[in-house]
Amino acid sequence: MAVDVELSFGEQLVAEAKRTHPWLHHPLFQEIVAGRLTRAQLREVIKQQGAFFLDTVRHAAVRLAAIGGFRPRLEDLQLQRAVIPVLVEEAGEDLVGGQTTAHALLYIRLAEGLGISQDELFATEYLPHIVIEKNELFQLQREGLLEALCGGALATESVNALASARLFEAFRTHYGVPEECLAFYRVHAAVEEEHGSRAVALVNRLARTEEDRKRGWLALRRAIVARWLAADGMYEAILGRRPPH
Repeated sequence: MAVDVELSFGEQLVAEAKRTHPWLHHPLFQEIVAGRLTRAQLREVIKQQGAFFLDTVRHAAVRLAAIGGFRPRLEDLQLQRAVIPVLVEEAGEDLVGGQTTAHALLYIRLAEGLGISQDELFATEYLPHIVIEKNELFQLQREGLLEALCGGALATESVNALASARLFEAFRTHYGVPEECLAFYRVHAAVEEEHGSRAVALVNRLARTEEDRKRGWLALRRAIVARWLAADGMYEAILGRRPPH
């Protein structure tokens, strides 16, 4: 893997995520963007992805709770303040005078645009690949802020603006989902760039040593491997064939 030394450490991780993340490069998402799934197949993908997207408030809260301890330092308090905006965005800026509601509620609306009822969405039987993915992503949040950011904000949030813009257009044009049901993708196409820039600055601040940087690279790779595993599992289960890697 070539590393561009002109980039900061955090920027190097973002570049790697953009080069390797399944939401940009896996055949499943490429087929979705190209409009080659049936509406029934797309419904199943959305139901499976709900395992994570319906639980992002808790995911962000775990990241926050991993900072500090019984006797916090001033730096811990500063880091807590730095990550709270993401938790607020996930829980809904309407709680603090903003306009946008919780991202999980926007996901429910997205599912409804495909004819998935709330009962059906919440009763989804998740594939084992999806369970493994979610468990690994939450574990990264528990291991400390460096792992949380490298395995969350830089591994996925950094590519989510581009992925969401592609999916917004595909759902609208290929699958006939009304625009009022697509706020989940519209919001993420707008906010994730800001998430990513904040995370890059924090990671550069936290990754002081070579050992820190090794931990950061490993966290990024763990997250992306987990995302690929989930995409492979959905592709095989829903499309009925192995993905063409």
